[in-house]
Amino acid sequence: MTNFGAGHETLTSTLVSALAMIASHEDCQKRVIDDLQGFVGAISAEVASQLKWTQACIKEAQRLYPVIGMSLPRRVPAEGMRIHGLYLPSGTTVGCSPSSLHRNKELFGVDADTYNPSRWMDEDKKMTMERCNLIYGGGPRTCPGKYLAEMLVSKIVPTLFKHFDIQVVLPDEDETPRYFMATMTRIKARFMLRNG
Repeated sequence: MTNFGAGHETLTSTLVSALAMIASHEDCQKRVIDDLQGFVGAISAEVASQLKWTQACIKEAQRLYPVIGMSLPRRVPAEGMRIHGLYLPSGTTVGCSPSSLHRNKELFGVDADTYNPSRWMDEDKKMTMERCNLIYGGGPRTCPGKYLAEMLVSKIVPTLFKHFDIQVVLPDEDETPRYFMATMTRIKARFMLRNG
């Protein structure tokens, strides 16, 4: 039952941020719709994987608004460890905030605070960024809802943009929670059925 709950919360957070960010950037929404041209019927997992721009838009929304908003504490092992010349003794509690890491300009570029899906289109940069990706936490404590959310969001987002023009009004950036679940809130959305 825990995994079901985790999957639900993870899905909600990911879906909200992806829809909000794509819909609030008209150029991105247009490219998502263009990405869908030629695909008829339901969006299968195979089709979703071919929608490179759409998947980049989702990944970028997740980078800026990761499911896990706070540092998940870990303990330094018995032998201690050294990181960048700094010795951490055994038992020290350490952690890394995904919200901070994902906005690090050295890792994600000078526009790290900006929604820019094109950063995920460069395969070399994508590999580097994925190594620093804590969208769902990391290691053995990765969010149990990760795979459910990724599979569903990769199909739901393009399906919604295939059928609707979506308009959103976002709250001020400072109003977005950055604690355990960092789900965007207070978003006003309007879904208008697209003809054809």
